Amino acid sequence: MSAWDRARRRGRFLDQILEDKRRELARRRRALNEGALRLLACLWPSPIALRTALLDPQGRLRPVVALMRAAPFQGLLRPTYNPARLALSFAFHGVAAFAVMTDARYYQGRMGHLMEVKRALFRQRINIPLICHDFFLDPFQVLEARAFGADAIWINLGILSPSALRDLLATAAKYRLEVLAEVRTETEIEAAWKAGLRVLIVQRRDWRTFEIDRALPAKLRPFLPDAAIRVVAGDISSPQEIEEARALGFHAVILEESLLGANDPVIQYHKLGFRS
Repeated sequence: MSAWDRARRRGRFLDQILEDKRRELARRRRALNEGALRLLACLWPSPIALRTALLDPQGRLRPVVALMRAAPFQGLLRPTYNPARLALSFAFHGVAAFAVMTDARYYQGRMGHLMEVKRALFRQRINIPLICHDFFLDPFQVLEARAFGADAIWINLGILSPSALRDLLATAAKYRLEVLAEVRTETEIEAAWKAGLRVLIVQRRDWRTFEIDRALPAKLRPFLPDAAIRVVAGDISSPQEIEEARALGFHAVILEESLLGANDPVIQYHKLGFRS
């Protein structure tokens, strides 16, 4: 039985992911020159602000499109995957931001995808922020994300110790990266707010089991500060779920595997109720 199968039986998916992420990170540290990354990080223009992108003056829910080739809970989503081409296909349809999944093992992503998308948007003079989505554990990953073109990073508060969170946020501040914090409990919301995090993602997916809790946004909504930018993630796949998020006072939703797994993601995007 593989380690992944054992994790499936024991409800320990997240433990397995993080164990593999630490090994991947150690390999990347050996392979990449940190000085060169710092230089690259300083060459990009100032990061694009998320507040402007995610807050609609008319109160409409803003869509964030996730770019990923595969997902551990669904397998391969797009046999032919060109993130830059995908991003351009969505760019004129009202997308607020792109979340580029860079995890190699489980999402078949890589940091190079960030740069490919950023350059494609630059060439077309499209000003849409890029969020690096990965399992952030170390400040090195923050530097790497900025070096490859990220405007923001998406972290999971539930996997970080207080000291690890402080280190990540310090590095993000150094490179002027905004930080989106994924939360699943009232305690995590409180910790995120105290740490100065103002973009909070209610993650419906439990990473330990991959199960979706569709009631979680309504359950946590009373604990989300009114001043927070409020986002929902985790298998958003129907117009009804999107309308529920809007009615609950969320500002944005992240469209992930159900969108990327469609034959034509742009058509699916419109079916969910989003227009140009």
